[in-house]
This record gives sequence, structure tokens and C-alpha cells, in this order.
Amino acid sequence: MTANRSARKASSPAGKTGQAANGPREAAPAAADIPSDPQELIEDIKQTRAQVGATVEALTAKLYPKAQLRETRERMKERASATTGKVTSKVTGKAGTVAQQLRGTAAKTARGADEQRVQLAMVAGVAVLLTGAWITWVMRRR
Repeated sequence: MTANRSARKASSPAGKTGQAANGPREAAPAAADIPSDPQELIEDIKQTRAQVGATVEALTAKLYPKAQLRETRERMKERASATTGKVTSKVTGKAGTVAQQLRGTAAKTARGADEQRVQLAMVAGVAVLLTGAWITWVMRRR
């Protein structure tokens, strides 16, 4: 029985690669998938290394809580910054609109005050003339 086990181990691909026989494995590349040009092979190896590096970094980030917290903090900072920018632009836009409305209202009020001053000056002038005429009339009667 032990002879069968050792024979199976020696013949299984897990014994050659060091992987568990039960774990998921990708299909071995066919001879047609391996580039024959050395330059293409080098590029393929570089690309594979980059993919493996990215996978390792992703797994490392998932396994370490500090890294997850750091990433979450960075995302929250970016969101807060974006929200602050949006709010600032909206407030600035509203402030500009309100300022224009206030300027318009102030101009209308100033024009109205000028018109009222003219009317008041006319009334005062008429009052002075009437007072002068009355004083003259009273003086002549005596």
C-alpha cells in the first residue's frame, strides 16, 4: 500500500511543482502558446512578472488591516476633498449671484433715493416760495 502511494506521488504533477494535488491549477501552457522568438519570450516573462507582482500587492493589501485602513483613509480624504470642492464652487456661485442681486437692489434703491431727493427739493422750494409770498402779502397789508 505504501508503494502505491509513493508511486502516485512521483507521478503526480503536484510532486514536481510543489503544489497540492487538490488545489486549483491552471492548465499548463501548450507548446503553441510559448513564443519561439526570444524577444517575445522575454516580453511575455516581463508581463507575467508584472501581473504576479500586482496580484501579490493586492493580496498583501487584503491581508493587512493597517493597509486597508490607510487605503480607506485615503479614499475618504479624496471624497472629502472632492465634496469640499463641489460645495465651495456652489457657494461661490451662489455668493456671486447674491452679490449681483444686492448690487442691482442697491442701484435701484439709490436711484429711488435720488428721485425722492429731487421731489423733496421741489417740495421744499415750493414751500419756500409760498412762505415768501405769504410774508410779502402780510407785509403789504399793513
